[in-house]
Amino acid sequence: MSSNEQIEETGFSERLKALIGTQSARGFAQKAGMGDSTLRAILNGAMPRLDNLLRISDAAGVSVEWLATGKEPTKSDSQFEEEFALIPGYNIQVAAGHGSIAGDEAPTRELAFRRKWLRFRGLNESNLALVFAKGDSMEPTISDNETVMVDTSERKLRDGHIYVIRNGDHLLVKRIQTLWNDGVHLLSDNKEYPPQEISRTNLDSLEVIGKVVWVGKDL
Repeated sequence: MSSNEQIEETGFSERLKALIGTQSARGFAQKAGMGDSTLRAILNGAMPRLDNLLRISDAAGVSVEWLATGKEPTKSDSQFEEEFALIPGYNIQVAAGHGSIAGDEAPTRELAFRRKWLRFRGLNESNLALVFAKGDSMEPTISDNETVMVDTSERKLRDGHIYVIRNGDHLLVKRIQTLWNDGVHLLSDNKEYPPQEISRTNLDSLEVIGKVVWVGKDL
Protein backbone atom coordinates (compact mmCIF):
# COMPACT_ATOMS: atom_id res chain seq x y z
CA MET A 1 0.00 0.00 0.00
CA SER A 2 1.48 3.36 -0.98
CA SER A 3 1.65 6.30 1.40
CA ASN A 4 -0.88 8.12 -0.79
CA GLU A 5 -3.62 5.56 -0.23
CA GLN A 6 -6.20 6.57 2.33
CA ILE A 7 -7.18 4.35 5.22
CA GLU A 8 -10.88 3.64 5.27
CA GLU A 9 -12.12 5.06 8.57
CA THR A 10 -15.44 3.22 8.54
CA GLY A 11 -14.88 -0.29 9.89
CA PHE A 12 -11.18 0.10 10.61
CA SER A 13 -11.50 0.13 14.40
CA GLU A 14 -14.01 -2.74 14.17
CA ARG A 15 -11.54 -4.84 12.18
CA LEU A 16 -8.83 -4.04 14.71
CA LYS A 17 -11.07 -4.94 17.65
CA ALA A 18 -11.94 -8.24 15.95
CA LEU A 19 -8.25 -9.02 15.50
CA ILE A 20 -7.50 -8.27 19.15
CA GLY A 21 -10.40 -10.47 20.22
CA THR A 22 -10.35 -11.52 23.86
CA GLN A 23 -6.75 -10.54 24.52
CA SER A 24 -6.05 -7.23 26.24
CA ALA A 25 -5.23 -4.11 24.26
CA ARG A 26 -2.04 -3.78 26.32
CA GLY A 27 -1.00 -7.33 25.44
CA PHE A 28 -1.64 -6.78 21.73
CA ALA A 29 0.26 -3.47 21.82
CA GLN A 30 3.27 -5.23 23.35
CA LYS A 31 3.06 -7.96 20.70
CA ALA A 32 2.98 -5.29 17.98
CA GLY A 33 5.87 -3.35 19.53
CA MET A 34 3.91 -0.14 20.02
CA GLY A 35 2.68 1.95 22.93
CA ASP A 36 -0.51 1.03 24.76
CA SER A 37 -1.78 4.62 24.55
CA THR A 38 -1.12 4.68 20.79
CA LEU A 39 -3.15 1.52 20.23
CA ARG A 40 -6.02 2.78 22.38
CA ALA A 41 -6.09 6.04 20.42
CA ILE A 42 -6.36 4.03 17.19
CA LEU A 43 -9.14 1.91 18.67
CA ASN A 44 -10.95 5.15 19.50
CA GLY A 45 -10.80 6.37 15.91
CA ALA A 46 -7.34 7.90 15.41
CA MET A 47 -5.75 7.03 12.08
CA PRO A 48 -2.48 5.09 12.49
CA ARG A 49 0.83 6.13 11.00
CA LEU A 50 2.16 3.77 8.34
CA ASP A 51 4.79 2.29 10.65
CA ASN A 52 2.12 1.43 13.25
CA LEU A 53 -0.15 0.03 10.54
CA LEU A 54 2.67 -2.31 9.49
CA ARG A 55 3.29 -3.36 13.10
CA ILE A 56 -0.39 -4.16 13.62
CA SER A 57 -0.62 -6.17 10.39
CA ASP A 58 2.54 -8.14 11.26
CA ALA A 59 1.33 -8.89 14.80
CA ALA A 60 -2.13 -9.96 13.60
CA GLY A 61 -0.91 -11.87 10.55
CA VAL A 62 -3.15 -10.00 8.10
CA SER A 63 -2.39 -7.90 5.04
CA VAL A 64 -1.98 -4.13 5.31
CA GLU A 65 -4.55 -3.61 2.55
CA TRP A 66 -7.22 -5.68 4.32
CA LEU A 67 -6.52 -3.96 7.63
CA ALA A 68 -6.72 -0.50 6.05
CA THR A 69 -9.59 -1.00 3.60
CA GLY A 70 -11.31 -4.29 4.37
CA LYS A 71 -10.42 -5.52 0.87
CA GLU A 72 -8.28 -8.52 0.13
CA PRO A 73 -5.00 -7.60 -1.59
CA THR A 74 -4.43 -8.39 -5.24
CA LYS A 75 -1.71 -10.85 -6.15
CA SER A 76 0.68 -8.05 -7.11
CA ASP A 77 0.09 -6.24 -3.77
CA SER A 78 0.75 -9.43 -1.83
CA GLN A 79 3.94 -10.09 -3.77
CA PHE A 80 5.16 -6.54 -3.07
CA GLU A 81 4.55 -6.86 0.69
CA GLU A 82 6.28 -10.23 0.74
CA GLU A 83 9.35 -8.91 -1.07
CA PHE A 84 9.66 -5.35 0.24
CA ALA A 85 9.56 -3.58 3.60
CA LEU A 86 8.65 0.11 3.77
CA ILE A 87 11.09 1.96 6.03
CA PRO A 88 9.80 5.29 7.41
CA GLY A 89 11.72 8.45 6.61
CA TYR A 90 11.68 11.53 8.86
CA ASN A 91 12.26 15.16 7.96
CA ILE A 92 15.12 15.37 10.46
CA GLN A 93 18.69 16.47 9.78
CA VAL A 94 21.58 14.93 11.70
CA ALA A 95 24.85 16.76 12.41
CA ALA A 96 22.99 19.78 13.82
CA GLY A 97 19.32 20.31 14.53
CA HIS A 98 16.45 19.65 16.85
CA GLY A 99 13.94 16.85 17.26
CA SER A 100 14.28 13.13 17.72
CA ILE A 101 14.07 10.07 15.55
CA ALA A 102 10.67 8.35 15.73
CA GLY A 103 9.30 9.84 19.00
CA ASP A 104 6.33 12.11 18.24
CA GLU A 105 7.66 12.95 14.78
CA ALA A 106 5.49 11.54 12.00
CA PRO A 107 7.25 10.01 8.97
CA THR A 108 7.08 12.08 5.80
CA ARG A 109 8.02 9.36 3.32
CA GLU A 110 8.76 5.66 2.98
CA LEU A 111 11.48 3.86 1.05
CA ALA A 112 11.14 0.23 0.00
CA PHE A 113 13.93 -2.20 0.85
CA ARG A 114 14.04 -5.87 -0.05
CA ARG A 115 13.30 -8.02 2.97
CA LYS A 116 15.94 -10.50 1.78
CA TRP A 117 18.59 -7.75 1.97
CA LEU A 118 17.43 -6.69 5.44
CA ARG A 119 17.61 -10.30 6.68
CA PHE A 120 21.06 -10.72 5.13
CA ARG A 121 22.24 -7.63 7.03
CA GLY A 122 20.61 -8.87 10.24
CA LEU A 123 18.31 -5.83 10.37
CA ASN A 124 14.80 -5.73 11.85
CA GLU A 125 12.59 -3.34 9.86
CA SER A 126 10.74 -2.19 12.99
CA ASN A 127 14.02 -0.76 14.37
CA LEU A 128 14.96 1.23 11.26
CA ALA A 129 14.48 4.90 10.45
CA LEU A 130 15.68 7.18 7.65
CA VAL A 131 16.94 10.73 8.23
CA PHE A 132 18.95 13.33 6.31
CA ALA A 133 22.63 14.13 6.83
CA LYS A 134 23.59 17.81 7.09
CA GLY A 135 26.97 19.34 6.33
CA ASP A 136 30.30 17.96 5.09
CA SER A 137 31.92 16.77 8.33
CA MET A 138 31.50 13.09 7.35
CA GLU A 139 32.71 13.44 3.75
CA PRO A 140 33.44 11.33 1.77
CA THR A 141 31.47 8.61 3.60
CA ILE A 142 28.31 10.69 4.07
CA SER A 143 27.58 13.72 1.91
CA ASP A 144 25.37 16.71 2.63
CA ASN A 145 21.64 15.95 2.34
CA GLU A 146 22.18 12.21 1.85
CA THR A 147 19.67 9.76 3.29
CA VAL A 148 20.98 7.84 6.30
CA MET A 149 19.45 4.63 7.67
CA VAL A 150 19.72 4.25 11.44
CA ASP A 151 19.26 1.02 13.41
CA THR A 152 17.75 2.31 16.66
CA SER A 153 18.29 -1.03 18.43
CA GLU A 154 22.08 -0.51 18.30
CA ARG A 155 22.73 1.74 21.31
CA LYS A 156 26.10 0.41 22.50
CA LEU A 157 29.01 2.45 21.12
CA ARG A 158 31.46 0.22 19.25
CA ASP A 159 34.86 1.27 18.01
CA GLY A 160 35.02 2.26 14.34
CA HIS A 161 31.26 2.41 13.70
CA ILE A 162 29.17 5.48 12.88
CA TYR A 163 26.32 6.53 15.18
CA VAL A 164 23.67 9.21 15.44
CA ILE A 165 24.08 10.79 18.86
CA ARG A 166 22.15 13.46 20.71
CA ASN A 167 24.26 15.95 22.62
CA GLY A 168 21.96 18.48 24.27
CA ASP A 169 19.79 19.97 21.53
CA HIS A 170 21.98 18.69 18.70
CA LEU A 171 21.86 15.47 16.70
CA LEU A 172 25.31 14.47 15.49
CA VAL A 173 26.46 11.75 13.12
CA LYS A 174 30.01 10.71 14.04
CA ARG A 175 32.40 7.79 13.91
CA ILE A 176 33.37 6.37 17.31
CA GLN A 177 36.87 5.75 18.62
CA THR A 178 37.00 4.19 22.06
CA LEU A 179 39.78 5.39 24.37
CA TRP A 180 41.95 3.64 26.95
CA ASN A 181 40.39 5.71 29.76
CA ASP A 182 36.85 4.52 28.84
CA GLY A 183 36.04 7.79 27.12
CA VAL A 184 35.39 8.15 23.38
CA HIS A 185 36.46 10.33 20.50
CA LEU A 186 33.73 11.57 18.15
CA LEU A 187 35.50 11.50 14.79
CA SER A 188 34.63 13.23 11.54
CA ASP A 189 35.68 11.40 8.38
CA ASN A 190 36.49 14.84 6.94
CA LYS A 191 39.92 15.42 8.50
CA GLU A 192 39.44 19.19 8.46
CA TYR A 193 37.26 18.70 11.54
CA PRO A 194 39.16 17.89 14.77
CA PRO A 195 38.08 15.00 17.03
CA GLN A 196 35.83 15.73 19.98
CA GLU A 197 36.81 13.90 23.15
CA ILE A 198 34.04 12.85 25.53
CA SER A 199 35.35 11.74 28.91
CA ARG A 200 33.94 8.78 30.75
CA THR A 201 32.24 11.07 33.27
CA ASN A 202 30.46 12.95 30.45
CA LEU A 203 29.29 9.91 28.50
CA ASP A 204 25.98 9.93 30.35
CA SER A 205 25.17 13.27 28.71
CA LEU A 206 25.16 11.59 25.30
CA GLU A 207 22.05 9.80 24.07
CA VAL A 208 22.81 7.19 21.43
CA ILE A 209 19.96 7.20 18.90
CA GLY A 210 21.32 4.31 16.85
CA LYS A 211 23.99 3.00 14.50
CA VAL A 212 24.21 4.11 10.88
CA VAL A 213 23.89 1.01 8.66
CA TRP A 214 23.26 2.45 5.20
CA VAL A 215 23.88 5.69 3.32
CA GLY A 216 22.76 4.91 -0.20
CA LYS A 217 25.48 2.27 0.03
CA ASP A 218 26.55 -0.37 2.52
CA LEU A 219 28.82 0.73 5.37
